[in-house]
Amino acid sequence: MLILVGLLLTSVSLLLSLRAGTRGALPAVAIAGLAAFAVLGPGLGLAPIMGWAAVYQLERGEGFGKVVAGAVLPAAVFCLWMVFSVGDSQTLQGRSDEVVEQFETLGMEMEPQALEGMIHMVLRVQPAVEFVSLLLTFLLAFRTAGLLAPRFQVEELPSATPMPLWRPWEELIWVMIGALAISLLGGGWLEDLALNVVVVMAVIYAAQGLAVLRFFAQRQGVPRAMELPFYLALLLVAGLAMLVLAGIGLLDTWFDWRRLRPALPDEDENEI
Repeated sequence: MLILVGLLLTSVSLLLSLRAGTRGALPAVAIAGLAAFAVLGPGLGLAPIMGWAAVYQLERGEGFGKVVAGAVLPAAVFCLWMVFSVGDSQTLQGRSDEVVEQFETLGMEMEPQALEGMIHMVLRVQPAVEFVSLLLTFLLAFRTAGLLAPRFQVEELPSATPMPLWRPWEELIWVMIGALAISLLGGGWLEDLALNVVVVMAVIYAAQGLAVLRFFAQRQGVPRAMELPFYLALLLVAGLAMLVLAGIGLLDTWFDWRRLRPALPDEDENEI
């Protein structure tokens, strides 16, 4: 239900900002953001701001990738704040104790240490989960606003790259490598920050891995009716599927199986 509310707020903010311009829409977006923040929480309070930020990037003539990056920048700042607040040992322990008590109230029996460890880890990666949720909300809202744009007589939104041809910026691989190194060597809030970055990057590369599978499925002429059961099966083993797809995405970054990387000048000469 909350995702639908976030989708609605972001879509309306996008369409309003396209219609009135970012300057004209800013007061209404600010009021909607503050109201959502007070009533629904900080996560949904960012929904209208993401829509406004996306149109701001469009007014600057940016492409789809930078539009998405600019839109989720407020979400990234918010989740960075969450790392510092959630990462405090006393706050984390207090929230963990509350969840343990709720489990005990529901009559769910688990080893206390195992349950506490699981809850502790879930709370540590909560900023990453929040960021991924906001990113997904924005992408769905952008698609929805694109479909509704002609009816509201506003300019068409730039189309996203088709899923089978999508790949993240190559420079992001160094973000993944740096986060992995810090998670092994760092401690305290730095370790929590690195852990959350690793989770976010794993989701991004898992999406790339899914794009690779769709690319070769289309190339081999696999019917859509056969693809759907496969994706549903992935949901049944979500944890393992995430690891496998992220691995495929990382390997595609290095080996470029889909040949999407622009050819180097030397390669062009050799082909001629």
